[in-house]
Amino acid sequence: MIKFAARIAAVAGAALLAASFGLPAQLAHASQQVCAQSVDLDSCNDVTGSGLHITSMVATVYNEGDTADGIHIELSGPNGLIKNCAQVNIGGGGTTSCSWDPNANETAGNYCSDTWQDVSGTYTDRGHACVDVFS
Repeated sequence: MIKFAARIAAVAGAALLAASFGLPAQLAHASQQVCAQSVDLDSCNDVTGSGLHITSMVATVYNEGDTADGIHIELSGPNGLIKNCAQVNIGGGGTTSCSWDPNANETAGNYCSDTWQDVSGTYTDRGHACVDVFS
């Protein structure tokens, strides 16, 4: 959360500085972190960029409980599936992440991460976090 608060302060400071010089303030709409929790798994989706330009999207899963087997992260956007990352086991207190680095202008809409867990051959969604990217 500190990282997110620092971003908000930086954007607010830039807007205030721009206003003092009579410049148009441009917010970094693509930069945001959203988190969701399910059972012992915290899933966060961090999208960085400005306007419709996405520099990167990083989804991270933190395991607060015992070992979580069969975890994989799926990244999606307004045009569908972006990336399906490898399935892993996460030990207690461990993390895993999945990233996408387009460094390009992308379609406006929701960019989401889903944390899936393979439970006896059936995938269960353990965390869904979306960032709304707009210009």
